[in-house]
Amino acid sequence: MEYYFADRKSNILGVGSTDGKGEWRIDNDIETQSVDNRPAVELSLDIKFTTDQEQAVNEMAKETNFILYQDEEGNGHQMVIESVEHNSLGHIHSIVASDAGNDLINETVGAFKADKPYTIADYITRFTNDSGWEICINEFPDNVRTLEWTSEESSLARIIAVAKDFDAVLSFGFEFVGTNLVKRVINIRHEEAGDSLISFEMNKDINNIVTHRDTYDMETSIKAYGAVPESTDGSTNQDPINLIGYNWTDPTGQFVLDQYGFLHDTIAVQKYSRLLSNDNPNPTQSDWNRVKTFDSKSQAALLQAALADLKKYNHPNETYDIDLVNSPYVPLNQTVHIADENQQLFLSAKVLSIERCRANHSVKLTLGEFAHETVSFDERLSALANQMANMPKTIQYYPWLRYADDDKGTNMSAFPSGKKYMAIVWSNKSSVPSDNPADYAGKWALIQGADGKDGVAGKDGVGIKSTQIMYAQSTSGTTVPATGWTAQVPMLIKGQYLWTQTTWLYTDNTGEAGYTVSYNAKDGNSGKDGIAGKDGVGIKSTVIEYVVSSSGITKPSTGWSANIPSIAPGQFMWTRTTWLYTDGTNEVGYSVAQAGATGPKGDTGVGIPGPKGADGKTSYFHTAYANSIDGKQGFSTTDGNGKSYFGQYVDQTQADSTDPTKYSWALFKGPQGPQGVPGSKDVPYTYIQLGTPASPKKGDLWWHGTTLNDATALQYYNGSTWIDQSIQQAVLSIKKLQSIEVDTSTINSPTVNSPFSHVQIDGAKSSGNLELKDAHLSILGSIEDNSGNPNGQYYKSLLSPNGMFNYITTPDQMGNMSSVALQRGALQLQTLISDPSAAAKKYIQSEFTSKDNVTFFYVNTTALSNIDIDWAYIYYTRRGNLVTVNFQIHTIANQYNFLRLADIRPGYTPYLTNKIVASCLSFSDPGQSTAMYSSTPSGGRVGWYSNISKASGSYGGSVSYLTQDDYPTGDSFFA
Repeated sequence: MEYYFADRKSNILGVGSTDGKGEWRIDNDIETQSVDNRPAVELSLDIKFTTDQEQAVNEMAKETNFILYQDEEGNGHQMVIESVEHNSLGHIHSIVASDAGNDLINETVGAFKADKPYTIADYITRFTNDSGWEICINEFPDNVRTLEWTSEESSLARIIAVAKDFDAVLSFGFEFVGTNLVKRVINIRHEEAGDSLISFEMNKDINNIVTHRDTYDMETSIKAYGAVPESTDGSTNQDPINLIGYNWTDPTGQFVLDQYGFLHDTIAVQKYSRLLSNDNPNPTQSDWNRVKTFDSKSQAALLQAALADLKKYNHPNETYDIDLVNSPYVPLNQTVHIADENQQLFLSAKVLSIERCRANHSVKLTLGEFAHETVSFDERLSALANQMANMPKTIQYYPWLRYADDDKGTNMSAFPSGKKYMAIVWSNKSSVPSDNPADYAGKWALIQGADGKDGVAGKDGVGIKSTQIMYAQSTSGTTVPATGWTAQVPMLIKGQYLWTQTTWLYTDNTGEAGYTVSYNAKDGNSGKDGIAGKDGVGIKSTVIEYVVSSSGITKPSTGWSANIPSIAPGQFMWTRTTWLYTDGTNEVGYSVAQAGATGPKGDTGVGIPGPKGADGKTSYFHTAYANSIDGKQGFSTTDGNGKSYFGQYVDQTQADSTDPTKYSWALFKGPQGPQGVPGSKDVPYTYIQLGTPASPKKGDLWWHGTTLNDATALQYYNGSTWIDQSIQQAVLSIKKLQSIEVDTSTINSPTVNSPFSHVQIDGAKSSGNLELKDAHLSILGSIEDNSGNPNGQYYKSLLSPNGMFNYITTPDQMGNMSSVALQRGALQLQTLISDPSAAAKKYIQSEFTSKDNVTFFYVNTTALSNIDIDWAYIYYTRRGNLVTVNFQIHTIANQYNFLRLADIRPGYTPYLTNKIVASCLSFSDPGQSTAMYSSTPSGGRVGWYSNISKASGSYGGSVSYLTQDDYPTGDSFFA
């Protein structure tokens, strides 16, 4: 799978691939779809990068950029990157993206009441006006509804609500020309809730099945309340709709509505009544009663809601955890089948969500809505076994491949030149492909689209280096065998599958493998002797030959060889495979590949750093003076007065040698020269000597030091005193400068190194190097004991445009004792908490941002209410992961326990969702209190539920708890 990364202007910035062959390697790509979240598609993935690619990946895959790709079903996707996590140490750039259709969440639509019936297209067009979306597929062209919305919401939420009212399913589509997005569409379809005909069997496709049964939500009778009806006389004290006085008769007789508004299940009460006994085997009383509230606005609608709820909960709840080995892709809401022969458990289930990972070639399905199968799987398997038993002993299928101008098979040809469509049909009729277009109907696929823009120059093309064919037998016709492959066709075993593996090795040392499989059927039921048939045939031998040609269409007639020839760019490599059968007949197959033209020169490669070199040593320059060419007469290393010969050598010892043979000697003082032109006595003179010059004159310069080899000072004579001088020069070219102190304002250098040895750090010592290079300040050093001996640990500190970073390794250098990073406004910390020498090391990691150091707060401005509470206000505050919620409520009744008041605001959801209780004390009656719960006793949907102890009064209270929600950055906050 290839993913294209683009900026907000749809300019392509890079291409990632899950097969590791692209510019960027993609791992852990998980595409998620779910029934509850349609039409949205979510995508998360990891991008691996090198140090040199770090800035590029930050720019390519940053928040708000796009990801473009086409899935296996041919659907185009444009995803918006919503969040990014960049790990510099791990070299992983992780992103989370959502379908670009979620942009509609940023559009707001107000309340709306239709003045007449409208189609679904009318509603969606109205609520997505000027958003750039248009309707493409519409399977509800004539259906109309008169709909109403009384509040403001996002455009996305509104069109999902429209689809729900029409019983439609929405999906977003994206049409591309090349990599350019040309259209964004909304498709409106019927729910495809068909049977996938896919079955999963225990100990084959299923590792384990865990069954859960409970009676927490079970009911045999329900008293239902609906919405509060609109007032016709201005009164605000209306009772909610109920079923009292509503006349209804169940045609099956199972369900009965009594005069008090209770709906009873007469069959369920006989099974679960507490009065059930041997003396009373069919009780009609002592129901499991429940009181529930629905949004229904009429008694008829309320009855249907109550009836559906009673049918759902009139029996113990039964759920299953099914651990699939690996599942194929199954569309949402499709039915699959589960079989466990040992338990005699046969189920059907709906696909509720799909997680598809292309990098790992895996699909994870979430199943729900389980139902027991009415037909057991053993009957199906028996029928299948009977069919297989009556199949011919051997079935050989042959691939038929043809090309055409369109999907009708016009101008069908065996060659692809100039053709836009291709069809492949597997036939057991003949090895020679049919030339009748009718045999390929429904199999045509477009293989050539519109011409795209010129792409980036590619790498050199590759040819086929070698081809290998291997065979193996297996009891499975779906799982490729891991062992048992051989170059010879094995003796066939009835009831097993023969797998054929063809491996192509290319000239760039990559390879690919393809597989075919055939079934060797078991003997069928015994029949009468038939007419004697001719002997069956098998493969006797296989011959593979190669030839190079300038044509990729017309197969060569000469030049075939068993050796792979060399091939020039642009030419075609033909491979001919000849199968000789045991009956003396044979068949021949051909394949062809073109060697690509030489691409442009690639970027300079980055090599792996070599091993650490040996420690460098300081070189010393030694000089001496003598009166003979061998240095033995008048030898001295310090006194050159009166000497005629000068000697020198270089080594790594600081002290000057007294051995004249180590020096290279040269005459530097010749015989007396002729008398020169008399000079002026006022011309300044430069002295180079150890002692103070005698009789200096104004302007003279004096170089001196501890030895003649070490000039440490330059002085100027002002007529009475020697004065220290500095060297002033615009450009000073020095091969090596050894200095103790340099006073300057600007140093221009691409690299600055500052080695250090045995410096004191944090109770220990360290040796290493400070380097300033490429906008990075890096310190790398080893940890030493107080004697200066390395203990095996080292550390690194880095300051770069991306931020600051530091870590110190464990003594075995297989992990870090600690690390810290400050980048993109976040402080990231890591601390080792396990034994430093442990093979598997354990860490605590945390991140601190500005959001961690502010207090978020929110209070609902519109009063909340339910049947027992006429008004309530909920105040939220959050700092870090600690949330405090304050309740101010006024009660008018105490009819129900655990009556839902409101959803918990996102960003403040409890980590322990069903364990939070807020005790609220009465303002008017100190002895009274009530409570607010985060869920019902049986769990249920998370929210605030009231449990009123007294019918009327004002209460207040608060509760604090931990949350793992993302920060509510849309709420108000203070530091």
